[in-house]
Amino acid sequence: MEAQKSKKRELIKTIAIVFLAVLLVLTFFSNTIMNRSLPEVATGIVNSGTINAKIRGSGTISANESYEVILNQTREVRSVCVKVGDTVNQGDLLFVLGDIESQELRDAEEQLSTLQINYQKQVLELSKTYAQNDRSLQVIREDLEKAIARRDANKVTDADISYKKGDLATAKNEVAQLSLILEELNALIADNGEYQAAQAAVTEWSGKVDTAQKKVEEIKAKLAEAGSTSDINQLKRDMEAKAAAMERARNELTTAESALTEALNNSVYLEIEAKAKQAMIYAGVDITDPAKLEAYIQNVIAEAADDTKTQYQNAYNSVSAAKNAYNTATTKYNGAVSAYNTAKELYESASSGNNVITTLTQQLNAAQNELNAANYQLQMANAALTQAENSNKAVKEQIKGYEATKRQQDALVTTLTDELAAMEAQKTIYDEAVTTVETKERELADALSGKDIDKQLNDLNLQATRLQIDKQKELVAKYREEAISTEITANVSGTVSAINVSAGKETTAGSPMAVIDVVDRGYTIKIPVTNEQAKQVKVGDTADVSNYYWGNDITATLESITSDPEKPGQGKLLIFRITGEIDAGTTLSLSIGQRSANYDSIIPKSALREDTNGHFVLVVTAKSSPLGNRYVATRVDVQVLAEDDTNAAVSGLAQGDYVITTSSKPLEAGTLVRLVENA
Repeated sequence: MEAQKSKKRELIKTIAIVFLAVLLVLTFFSNTIMNRSLPEVATGIVNSGTINAKIRGSGTISANESYEVILNQTREVRSVCVKVGDTVNQGDLLFVLGDIESQELRDAEEQLSTLQINYQKQVLELSKTYAQNDRSLQVIREDLEKAIARRDANKVTDADISYKKGDLATAKNEVAQLSLILEELNALIADNGEYQAAQAAVTEWSGKVDTAQKKVEEIKAKLAEAGSTSDINQLKRDMEAKAAAMERARNELTTAESALTEALNNSVYLEIEAKAKQAMIYAGVDITDPAKLEAYIQNVIAEAADDTKTQYQNAYNSVSAAKNAYNTATTKYNGAVSAYNTAKELYESASSGNNVITTLTQQLNAAQNELNAANYQLQMANAALTQAENSNKAVKEQIKGYEATKRQQDALVTTLTDELAAMEAQKTIYDEAVTTVETKERELADALSGKDIDKQLNDLNLQATRLQIDKQKELVAKYREEAISTEITANVSGTVSAINVSAGKETTAGSPMAVIDVVDRGYTIKIPVTNEQAKQVKVGDTADVSNYYWGNDITATLESITSDPEKPGQGKLLIFRITGEIDAGTTLSLSIGQRSANYDSIIPKSALREDTNGHFVLVVTAKSSPLGNRYVATRVDVQVLAEDDTNAAVSGLAQGDYVITTSSKPLEAGTLVRLVENA
C-alpha cells in the first residue's frame, strides 16, 4: 500500500516538473514567437543639417489677355472660316453670318410698314374726298401714287443686300480654301524627286537641241554664202563690213555694261541687295545662287514699308532694264563676232586656196550628228518625264477636280458680285422712292389741313398716325444701329483658343462665339504655396518645367507674389510669366529652388505622412517588459518647414529620434513593431 502511494507521489512530481519545464520554455520563447508576427519596420534617425529646398506645384497656362467674340443678338452662322489653333491677324475673317436682321428688328420693321401703309391709305382716302374741288390735291395725290408704285417695284431691303454679301463672302472664302488646297497639291508634285530630275533633264537636252540646231543653221548659211561668193574682193569687203558691225556692237555692249554697273552701284539697290543677302545668310542659303538671290530681293521689296516700297521698286526696275539692255547688247555682239569670224574664215580660205565648201560640208555633217544625238537624248528625257508624271496621276486628278470646282466658285463669285451691284443700284432707286413717298405724304397731309372742322379733325388723325410712325422709325433705327454685318472679323491679332459655334447653327446672344488669345501679351501660370514657402523665393527667380515635351524649351520666371484668395492670410500665389512655344490650357508642373537654410530636425521624406489633421510621423519608442524591450509606433504631429527631393525639415521632433520610413504592413499609432534586422 505504501509502495503504491510512493509511486503516485513520484508520478505527480514528474508531471509537475514537466509542466514547469514546458512553461519555462514557452515563457523564454514567447518574445521570439510574438516578434515574428509583428510588422517589420525600417527607420531613419532625426539629424540637423542644411536643405536646399524646392517648391513644387502645377497649374494651367492662361493667356494674359484674351478677346471674346460676342454677339448680343441671335444670328445664323453661315460659315466658320477658322479653327482652333489658327493664328489670325486683326481684320481677318472669322465667321460669315446669315440675314443681318435680328428678330426684334424684323418685328419693328414689320410694324413700321403696317403703320406706313395705314397712313398712306388715310391720306389717299381723304385726298379722294377733297380732290374733286381742289386740283392741287389731285396732283399731289397722283405724284404720291406714282412714287408708291416705283417704291414697291424696286423694293430691296438692307437685309437683302446683307444676305447677298454673306453669300459673296462665303463664296470668296471657299475660293481661298480651294486655292490653298491646290497650292499644297502642286507642291506635292513639285517635291517628287524623280519628276524634278526628269524635268531638269528635259530642260537640259532641250537647250542642247536648240544649240545644235542653231549650229547646223549657221553652217548651212556659210555653205550658201560660200557657194554664191567667188569674188575674193567681195569676201574681203564683206569681212571688213562685218568687222565694222562687230566694233559698233562692242561699243554698244560697253555702254550697256557701264549703265548696268551704275544701276547696280545705286545706293538704294545696294541697300536692297544687302538686306537680301543678310536674310539669306540668316536662313543658311547660298548667296552666290543668282536665282535665290533674286527671290530674296523680291521679298525685301514686297515687305518694305509703303514709303520706301516705291523707291525700292524703281531702283530694282532700273537694274532689270539695264540687265535686259546688257543681255541684248551681249547677244548682238556675240552674233557680230560670229558673223565676222565666218566672213574672215571664208576670206582666208579663199585667199589660201582651201576648199571652203568641202570643209563646211564636213562641219555640217558633224553638227547634224550632234543634233541627232541631242534629239535622241531629249526623246529619252521626255519618256522619263512621262513616266514620272504617271506617278503623279492620282494627285493630278485631284488637282483637276479642285480646279474645276474652283472655276465654278470663281464663276459664282462673279455672278454674286454682279447681282450685288445690281441689287445695290436697285436699292438706291428704292431709297429715293421712299424719300419721295414720305415727302409727298407730308405735302398731301399739309394740303388736307384747313380751317374747316372736318379737315382739322382729319389732320389730327393723320398727325397721330405720323407720330406713331416717327416713334417706330426711331425704334427701327436703334435696332439697326445695334445690328452688325454678315462678316465677323478679328478685332485683335492672336491665336484662336476656342470656337463655340458651328455652321448652320444659331448664335446665343451674349455668349462667346470664339476666344482669341492675344499672344503678344504673353502667358502666365499661378502656383499656390504657403506663406513660409513664399518667403524663400523672390521675383525674378526661374523655375524648372518638368513635364513639357511637345515643343522648344520654355521658361517660367516668377513675376509676382500675391495673396491666395482661396486661403486669405494663410497662403500665397506665385505668378510665373511663361515664354516659348506654348498654348493656353496646357498644364505644367514647376519646381523653384528656395535659398539654402539650416534646420535642427531633418528626416527622410519617406517617413512623412499626412491625413486630415495634417502632417505627422511615426516614431519608434521602447517599452520595458520582464522579457525585454517592446517597440511601439507612436504618432508625432509635425510641421513641414522645407523639403528637397529626398529629405524634409520639420518641427516637433528631437535629434536622435527614430522615425519609421517603411513597413511590411499598414501601421497605426500604438502598433507594436519589430525593427529590421541589422538596421
